[in-house]
Amino acid sequence: MEELSDFRRRLESHFPRLTKSEQKIASFLLSNYDQAAFLNGADLARELEVSEATIVRFARTIGYESFPQLRRSLQHLFRIKTTPATRLQRKLADLKTGEGHILTKVVEMELQYLSEVPRSISPADFDRAVKIILKGKRVFVFGIGPSRIVAELVFLRLTRFGFTTFCLNESGRDLLDKLLLLNKDDALLATGFHRVTGELVAVLDRARKVGCKTILLTDILTAHFQGQADVILAARRGPVSMFHSLTVPMAILNAMILAVALERSEDSLGSLKRLEELRAEYGLDVLGKVNSWS
Repeated sequence: MEELSDFRRRLESHFPRLTKSEQKIASFLLSNYDQAAFLNGADLARELEVSEATIVRFARTIGYESFPQLRRSLQHLFRIKTTPATRLQRKLADLKTGEGHILTKVVEMELQYLSEVPRSISPADFDRAVKIILKGKRVFVFGIGPSRIVAELVFLRLTRFGFTTFCLNESGRDLLDKLLLLNKDDALLATGFHRVTGELVAVLDRARKVGCKTILLTDILTAHFQGQADVILAARRGPVSMFHSLTVPMAILNAMILAVALERSEDSLGSLKRLEELRAEYGLDVLGKVNSWS
């Protein structure tokens, strides 16, 4: 039976030849295989708003004899990942069941997906991403919607390490003002989850056109971004369709921030010391408190 990495490769290899509806199915199955493993064809069709015939055709297109065979493969992926979190995650849709406290359920679910990170991101790809940031004359960090939180965290940390950093967190045409500044000597770290937005497409396309090195952190099938990013890091965020956690992306980005600091420890520490001196000079050690001038 297939491992998760084999299943991903299967979807990636067929992705360019799939219809838009079939691509939608592929993206959902990769991010939510543990949820899909317990859905029949009709339920999955309703979940994704496609026809049941499309589900059947999709299974055959990617190399399975039938949808039941595809579902058995998904159930195998679920079984080999079984932990207390996976047993609880199906109950998260109904948090009033009374079986266990919500805090315990959510923490165990998060731990499950964190444990998958070393299998979904290779050390070589991670190191390449860190080198792109280190070599960039300036660093642009893109994230909108829920991803804005992680983008702003990276912006803050890198700025404090002395990097010239821009946060691309605007939507629509407002994004283009900062995007005009991007050039080939810069580095771009883009985050995009759940769906391909027009802003994400614009940012990656602009970076490619100016020759800027790009890192993409995403839970979307990488075939969507073939040739659009130099490094793609996969961050699976959980199966709950109405709530996707940022714990895994945050952990990956924290690791990248620390790796950058280790490579430029003298510069990073020097910049942080200058920040402390400025705080002391202007009496801004305590957030929102300014000492009176005398």
